Amino acid sequence: MPWKTLRRTRFALPAVALAFVATACGSGGAASSGGGETITLGLPVQATTLASVYLANDENLWKQHGLTVKAVTFKGDAELAKAVLSGDVDVAVGSLTGPLTAEEAGQDVKVIYGGFDMTAFAWYAVPEIHTVAQGKGKNWGVTTIGSSTDLLTRFAAAKAGLDPNKDIKVVQGGASAARFAAMKAGQLQANIFTEPQTVYAQKAGYNKILDLKDLVDSYPMHVTWSKPGFVDDNPDRAKKFVDTLSQAMQMTKDQPDAAAKSIAKALKISVDDAKASMAEWIDQLYPDGRMPSAKAMDDFWQMGLQGKVFAKRLPDSQWLDSRFLPKTS
Repeated sequence: MPWKTLRRTRFALPAVALAFVATACGSGGAASSGGGETITLGLPVQATTLASVYLANDENLWKQHGLTVKAVTFKGDAELAKAVLSGDVDVAVGSLTGPLTAEEAGQDVKVIYGGFDMTAFAWYAVPEIHTVAQGKGKNWGVTTIGSSTDLLTRFAAAKAGLDPNKDIKVVQGGASAARFAAMKAGQLQANIFTEPQTVYAQKAGYNKILDLKDLVDSYPMHVTWSKPGFVDDNPDRAKKFVDTLSQAMQMTKDQPDAAAKSIAKALKISVDDAKASMAEWIDQLYPDGRMPSAKAMDDFWQMGLQGKVFAKRLPDSQWLDSRFLPKTS
């Protein structure tokens, strides 16, 4: 998608958000929950990297901290961002591109927790394509335009000497499973995946043309973010939420078998596939909620700027609320 079109899409967010607000307030949704202990949690797609959220649901960890949490899964970061901005969702656990594009569009949102600093993505292509450069002129699948998968795919293309706005066609295809099906149907020639779709792609004879680990050492796969009122209006509730998420992250690391079962249940995959996925990122799951290192964040912004997903780098103070983060972050 051309950069001008992408900018028009992003800056339409405030108007869309206003429409969502009217709907939410009229229907008694999350926007009317005020400072209570009930939280609507938004997730961008189903993903094995969200194991800690699934485990918290299955083990009822939210209730142990005095919370009632309803998790809702969307069809990508763009749809999730609209729900946060409207007030239909209190807090999101999704890619960092979600809150940053909202900020760029003039919305006031804040990232309050990290910890999912994973390089769990890889790109696969049809058998006749062996390198990123050979994907010129082809259809490349991402979850949604403006998402983390979009940012990474555009950066990978640029890194290979391609113009991501002219030399490839970025196609919005939803979660990995849907894009894998589209690839098998011949609608996509290249795709960015996480496990278990990486395993399925390899078994189907597709070529692994790039691994995110080849580009960066750490990456903000998911962050917890919301409008400022989620924390400011009731900091105790927000603290309970991040404490529960931290506990679930630690339990994921300490009890991987239980976490794998939660993944398998949520995604309807085998426990063995869930375990294989966890092996790819478990060492990059940090229960203290840290954000990636300064170098990793420099790399992230370079990706977004070079791929023209962001117009400029925003100062941390504009999008990051560090009160729940380690002091060393």
